[in-house]
Amino acid sequence: MREPITRILRCPRCGADGSLRLLGTRSDEREVRDGELICSACGERFTVADGIIDLLRDPPEFVRRERAGLEQFAEHMRADGWDRERVRCLPDVELPYWHGQRRAMDALLERTDLQPGGRLLDVGSNTCWASRIFAGLGLEVIALDIATTELQGLRTADYFIDEGEVFFERLVSVMFALPLTSASIDYAFCCEVLHHNDPAHLRRTFTELHRVLRPGGRLFVVNEPLRFPLRLKRDHGREVAQFGGNEHVYFLHQYYLAARRAGFRVAVQGLPGGGARRRPGAQLRGLAGRVWRQLLRGDAPLVMDCRKPA
Repeated sequence: MREPITRILRCPRCGADGSLRLLGTRSDEREVRDGELICSACGERFTVADGIIDLLRDPPEFVRRERAGLEQFAEHMRADGWDRERVRCLPDVELPYWHGQRRAMDALLERTDLQPGGRLLDVGSNTCWASRIFAGLGLEVIALDIATTELQGLRTADYFIDEGEVFFERLVSVMFALPLTSASIDYAFCCEVLHHNDPAHLRRTFTELHRVLRPGGRLFVVNEPLRFPLRLKRDHGREVAQFGGNEHVYFLHQYYLAARRAGFRVAVQGLPGGGARRRPGAQLRGLAGRVWRQLLRGDAPLVMDCRKPA
């Protein structure tokens, strides 16, 4: 980690903004690798290990269970031949899942003018492949996840950072209680992560993302699995159940309304005019039409562009 990030950190114990002071014990030419963050307001101490800031304090049971499951899944990946070089190729590997990630990223970059120097929060960064792409575009990136294990957590970031091509911060935290000051982020990116929330935590996550974004800031949501009346996906997540995944699946309108209630102006991919300037009744009618078209032509993931009003 680098010292400037402390200016936008919030103590997860007392909620004080900018109160964490860095005491480094080991550094390299790139960053502080080990040390402590000490809150000047409440005295709580948090660790920095291998450049990763750990602000995950007293996580609920489902987070502890999912975190342990990610460690198990990393072992499964190793047994399946995943290593440093293969991860460095992400998302350009010959697997259908990763084809979807590449298409989502290409579409986002094509339709969005991301300003170099802007600060982006990569929520649920996992292998950190997206953090690497955004950092390569000149953005100041914070990768956030609950896990640190290699292949399924924030230590995977060193696969990219060690090459000297990019740098980004790594932060251990839950998404529904972000340890960041309000209005400190320009962009947030959520790729296949929001469905790890139950309904209450989904609403909290949208509220937190709205809080940390600056006025005019944007939240990009891609590839979240969707439930449809003819495709209820009651067995969603079955293949990863053994790894303790906190998997959920929602209808499109549940994501849409959670984002709206948090204060976002929401554009759902395929809605004319993005839904941002239309009256609520017209927005919901457009949303219903969107769902109906999906039912007719086949399944699709969620893609939303949420803007915090200036």
